[in-house]
Amino acid sequence: MLMTIMVGGLAVMTAIKLGPLYMDDFAVSQVLKSLDKKPDIASANSTEVKDWFNKGLQTNLIELHPEEFRVMQDRYDGVSIKIDYERRIRFISNVDLIVSFEHDWKVKSQ
Repeated sequence: MLMTIMVGGLAVMTAIKLGPLYMDDFAVSQVLKSLDKKPDIASANSTEVKDWFNKGLQTNLIELHPEEFRVMQDRYDGVSIKIDYERRIRFISNVDLIVSFEHDWKVKSQ
């Protein structure tokens, strides 16, 4: 019985620690999806898309450092965003949990 309680407690503690990270990543993916709904996204340049993306992150209180995402503009494919970041959370004593997230977004033709 004690072993079951310990394993259950460890699982709950893991969920409590990692839950906010996955919720933030879900918000990042929602910001990317919201870019598709912009009416003039197909004709936007990389600076405008980066501004819209940053405003979406600020609205959701998410902080991504500039080196964690790139907004690129290709003359044939249009604007795209590549996001690659990881977060480290202290778990127990000297044990850390590291999660890594990756997203790719590309402008859809309208």
